[in-house]
Amino acid sequence: MYCVQITLFAPTASFRIPEYHTFQQTLLLPPVTTIRGILGAAAGFDCECVQKYVKDNNIKVGVIGTSQGRYKDLWKYTKIKDKEAISAVLTRECLYELSFCIYFVCSNRSVIDDICGWFLNPTYAITAGNSDDLAKVVKVGEIVETEYEELDEFENTILPGDHSDNYISNIDIKNAPIMKDLFVPQVYLLPSEFSFNGEERRVLKRESYTFVDIPIRLKKPILGVKIEGKAVALL
Repeated sequence: MYCVQITLFAPTASFRIPEYHTFQQTLLLPPVTTIRGILGAAAGFDCECVQKYVKDNNIKVGVIGTSQGRYKDLWKYTKIKDKEAISAVLTRECLYELSFCIYFVCSNRSVIDDICGWFLNPTYAITAGNSDDLAKVVKVGEIVETEYEELDEFENTILPGDHSDNYISNIDIKNAPIMKDLFVPQVYLLPSEFSFNGEERRVLKRESYTFVDIPIRLKKPILGVKIEGKAVALL
């Protein structure tokens, strides 16, 4: 297996949970569909093409990252009520100063070579959720060979599946930052695949993902890879 680490930074970011509307809460990290979107922007693929590319080449992805906190922003928008267009306001939650690494893993070296080239010279601007949340490609790492292994210690990442009953906290409270919010692992049922009919896009498949903030140890390990000493779960 071959892997490359893409390091990015976004001054602001927001990854809205699809079913949230008036109050749009953000996820801690970009979900799998957003990661594909980031790849598509770099490669110049649309949503349908990048989904097919990832599926055809059996590309696995992982993400690790942290932000400096959250804030809420008021957005004015227009909605239709009783056949009349009226103004309304929603609250959108955002992250600020998000530093994150995306990992692309594939058995085909040429695929990883192409991904490296795309991020070195992206076709479109990389964004972190919203179109105005620009993200900078800080570094395209070296391609490394790796193998799947059983891993049980994770933090600041996303795990595939529901691990709400499969972990114990591994945090050292004495050394925890005083001014940083700490979140227990949270499980969300999110889109993982879409169907396309012209310009129409519909959710074809949803899967559970566990968003991990604090250090945890899994009771039952999962398969992943280790890159530069970091445990990376693959989605």
